[in-house]
Amino acid sequence: MVLETLRVGAWTPLVVQVSPRCAHDVAAEVRARCQQQQIECHAETDAALSKTCRAEDHQGLAAHMPEFPYADFDPLLINTATRPSWLVLDGIQDSFNFGAMVRTAVELGLQALMIGTVEQSGVNSQVARSSAGGVNHVPIVQVATLAEGVRRLKDCQVQLVAASEKAQRLVQDVDLTLPTAIVIGNEGRGISEAVWSQCDTHVRIPTTGKLGSLNAAVAAAIMGYELVRQRRSTV
Repeated sequence: MVLETLRVGAWTPLVVQVSPRCAHDVAAEVRARCQQQQIECHAETDAALSKTCRAEDHQGLAAHMPEFPYADFDPLLINTATRPSWLVLDGIQDSFNFGAMVRTAVELGLQALMIGTVEQSGVNSQVARSSAGGVNHVPIVQVATLAEGVRRLKDCQVQLVAASEKAQRLVQDVDLTLPTAIVIGNEGRGISEAVWSQCDTHVRIPTTGKLGSLNAAVAAAIMGYELVRQRRSTV
């Protein structure tokens, strides 16, 4: 993850620490890139790095990161793709779920993610790690009020498709080849009323229903895959 960040350069570390546990070739590249980018790079013992990471299973690298550089909303709206595809997260509190959704968005080629600030995990070290570095490869917009953010998407003719086990329509019966924002709700309460009421359609993923609902990150992956499947079948 540290080396990935140094290579991409979207979220630049303040300080990098390297211990003898790090593979020699990786350590050499890290030091070279830190020198090129004028980033402090310190040698540490394995014990010291374990204390810093609060874990024994590190790979010999640690980075002290600044606040995550969220993307500007306006340029993304202005320079939007012909058929934009957004993933809107409404109150995702589990950082590992959030990171998994970022990873899905990158691998499926979604245009951007949008999050709010209420009951929502921000981009932190757990999100970065569980995204497998994906936070460096897709724009993530943070808006003060998510309901206002989705309204602006609607103003740009982007349909809002809410995923909920309570919906009647199946996801495969909705046209996702249109400009689309998939909305995934909080792990417990689902999508907030302020966002739900603005969604153009509400869909569910066909399941047995024995457990009530899918994990939020799994639901996001299935919804994203259906969007990609439909669009590829119309090319």
